[in-house]
Amino acid sequence: MIVRIDPILPEKQTLEHAAAVLTAGGLVVAPTETRYGLLGRADRQDVLEKLYEVKQRSLDSPTALLIRDFDEVEQYARVNRAAIALAERFLPGPMTLVLSATCDWPPPRVVNGKIGLRWSSSPVVRALLDLVEVPVTATSANITGQPEHGCVQEIVDDFEDRVALYLDSGSLTGPVSTVIDCSEDQPRVLREGAVALEEITRIMDELHD
Repeated sequence: MIVRIDPILPEKQTLEHAAAVLTAGGLVVAPTETRYGLLGRADRQDVLEKLYEVKQRSLDSPTALLIRDFDEVEQYARVNRAAIALAERFLPGPMTLVLSATCDWPPPRVVNGKIGLRWSSSPVVRALLDLVEVPVTATSANITGQPEHGCVQEIVDDFEDRVALYLDSGSLTGPVSTVIDCSEDQPRVLREGAVALEEITRIMDELHD
C-alpha cells in the first residue's frame, strides 16, 4: 500500500497506521531527512531476516537502530567524547554513529561488538517513533549493491508487496547520511554523505586542542 504523507507535518492517522504495521512485524518504507529508509522492528529476529531478505543482504552486514534522543544511546552503547562532540554539533540529523555495543544482540543489530545508532531529524521518523513502543531499525530502501532510489515508485518496483506500507513524501534526491565509527578514540568515517568529512575533522580538531 502506498500512502502520501506530508514530510513536514505528517498526518496523525497515517502515522498511527504505520506504527501499527511496524508493531505487528510488517516492513515500512518512510522518508528520512536524506533518502527513503526501510524500517522494521529491531527486537524480532524474524522481522530482521525478512527485511534482509527483501534487501538481498547478508545478516553479517550491520543495520542502524533509530533512537528518539541522545540519552537513549546509553541504553545500547558506550559513549565517548568524540560521539558527544559530534552529536552536539550534528544531531538530530543525517549521521549514524557506530559505537561499542553494551547490549547483547545478534547480527545484524550488533556486528563485531558494534552498533549503529541514527537520531533522525525527519518529522516523519520522529513522530513515528513516538507512537511505537518497540525498537525500530532502519536501512536504505534499495536492493544491496544497487543505487539508492529517490522516489517511492522505484522502491515499489524493487520490493513490491514484500513491504506492507510505503509512505510517499515525493522526490528525495539529496546526499545520503554520513556513517562514522566512534567506537575508538579516533573516529573513522565509514561513509561520507550529507555531513562532510571536513566538518567532522574540524570538530575533532577542536576536541583535541
